[in-house]
Amino acid sequence: MIIKQKARPVMEILTQIDIENIKENSKSNPVFQYYGLRKLVSSKMNWKEVVEVSDKGLILIKGNCDTGYQHINERHNFWSIKPYSNGKEFQAQSKFPEYIAPIEFIKIADSIYSLENFVIKNEHTEADKFEKYVGDYSFDGENFEKVNLILYKNTKIIHSLYPQNKRYNKNKNKTKYPYTRGQVKVTTDKLFKITEIFVPFLDINLHQKYGLVIDQTKEDDIEEWNILSFNNDGKYEGHLLFATKTKTKFRGDTSARITFQHCNLKIIEDFLLEMDKNKKTK
Repeated sequence: MIIKQKARPVMEILTQIDIENIKENSKSNPVFQYYGLRKLVSSKMNWKEVVEVSDKGLILIKGNCDTGYQHINERHNFWSIKPYSNGKEFQAQSKFPEYIAPIEFIKIADSIYSLENFVIKNEHTEADKFEKYVGDYSFDGENFEKVNLILYKNTKIIHSLYPQNKRYNKNKNKTKYPYTRGQVKVTTDKLFKITEIFVPFLDINLHQKYGLVIDQTKEDDIEEWNILSFNNDGKYEGHLLFATKTKTKFRGDTSARITFQHCNLKIIEDFLLEMDKNKKTK
């Protein structure tokens, strides 16, 4: 099945009316009168709904892919798998360290929010809508790093939060690589005792071009790695056996999925480039 990128809608951020409503809600809702209490973010919530108010009065809304909690989580959480393409290459977003949980975003923002961290000369592309704070924060309790906090102008509503450095992004040196890993799927047929792990590789337009299929049987200690190839229409072209190896054992399907979503597959990535070269020479 072909995986296509949806047309990018116009950036959806808060209007002035939205901002006034959010400010009023954060003051009147008794949930936010006690620091440390927050609403559990759910898909049923309106994206403009307040989920947390910090000790310093910073307001975090549920948000969407463009602003607020969802924006920060999708773009800067270490474990996020959402790819960002500009049509020519994949962008390596700055990431928080893998041990920073989303629940800590508001604490980090509170630490950065201070008058001395306010950036007077804001070079943000939409400086008329947002204001910027840059401060030092220690993720590990020892070393300090620069973190950017972006608020809606003249408010305490958080638009975005991210480290300046891309050191925690494992793909920071692969921005020109033509493929990105899609969402890994693991299926187990309990009747035939077979587990299949499928790792899709998407091109710059987020169309599926290759796939790694790992087949495991419960009784066998060997697993097969096969490479699947797809044409520009997403139709299956063929496959080849890449390797057989000692079976990797997992606690369950979830463990297998997370492992192959984030593990080093450079040997496969390099092989896909070789396959591309061979296609061009034919």
